[in-house]
Amino acid sequence: MDFRTLHLGDLPELLELQKKVYDNLEDKEILQTLTREEFKLIIMQGFIIGVYEDGKLIGSRSMRVPSVKEKEHLADDIGIKEKQSVIYSEISFIDPEKRGRGLQTEMGRELIGMVRNDGRFDNLLTTVMPANVPSLKDKFRLGFKIRKTTYKYNGKKRHIMHMSLTKPFEPEGEPIKVHYRDTDWMEENGDAYIGNNFDGEHIYYYSK
Repeated sequence: MDFRTLHLGDLPELLELQKKVYDNLEDKEILQTLTREEFKLIIMQGFIIGVYEDGKLIGSRSMRVPSVKEKEHLADDIGIKEKQSVIYSEISFIDPEKRGRGLQTEMGRELIGMVRNDGRFDNLLTTVMPANVPSLKDKFRLGFKIRKTTYKYNGKKRHIMHMSLTKPFEPEGEPIKVHYRDTDWMEENGDAYIGNNFDGEHIYYYSK
């Protein structure tokens, strides 16, 4: 198994793998695919890695530095004023034949290490579809917290998840257990509570 940063020369293989993963999904909304140009930008920013087995790309994960002028900037949703401190956790996918080995989370830890070493960013942000249990588990394992549940991307319900590299959230008091499908409660209470962990069925919310 070999992890390495991807470059422009890897783009054809990367796009081919993305197509294979997307075509294999029953629920296509789970994966928001990227275009060739979007991948080019991410590759040029330097926060994209691939995992290889026997010389073949079997997975990829990336982060993207958003423009501070970006429309629907996630920092606005949770009140982060220093947009230059933000980097997004972007697309990740694993060859369908290679799933179940923890590769997605392993790549996530590798990327977070790269971001820490870079030193420019204090806040990692991402969105997750509430019904996407594997993605939720992955983000919580890495240390992301649900800061808000709202509508993004032309009316799609999403959790906005956040990881602070400088001031990690430390829960206090007793949590409220909320079933992961009870997104109405999450929408109504997102300003007062943070989703701290997930047991596969319930998300544990603590008062801010």
